Amino acid sequence: MGIFQYLKPYRALIAVALLLAAAAQLLALIAPVIFGHIIDRYATNKNHLSERGLIHGILYWLAIALGLAVLSKLFKSMQDFVTRKTVARFGMQVFNDGLKQTLRLSFQKYEESRSGTTLSVLQKVKTDAERFINAFVTVLFFFAGRGGFPFVL
Repeated sequence: MGIFQYLKPYRALIAVALLLAAAAQLLALIAPVIFGHIIDRYATNKNHLSERGLIHGILYWLAIALGLAVLSKLFKSMQDFVTRKTVARFGMQVFNDGLKQTLRLSFQKYEESRSGTTLSVLQKVKTDAERFINAFVTVLFFFAGRGGFPFVL
């Protein structure tokens, strides 16, 4: 069974994680636009606003920028949670399939192969698969943040 066969049941979770990552990136990109608006409109005071009007305008836009930053961090945290959940489920499925294969062995073969070694190999496969998926997702989100996907799932 290939790695993509193991990932197939988790396509929805991966898609949710990608959407959350995209939303977090978009919200993070809005902050410079808001600060540019503050500088253009209030630092130069083109509209000849009073000091009170300047302060209220700046505080209003800063509150919006703060709210968007909090929302962006929330989406990023949710994306991390969904990614971890997917990776944990994936790793457990790999471990369980390996354990099922091990239990299908006859007792003599199982005893000859040293059961502790077999279980440690299964645990290592699980850990390595989880690391691979974490790296895969990190690279995928890196390219998603750059605006281009190297491939489509």
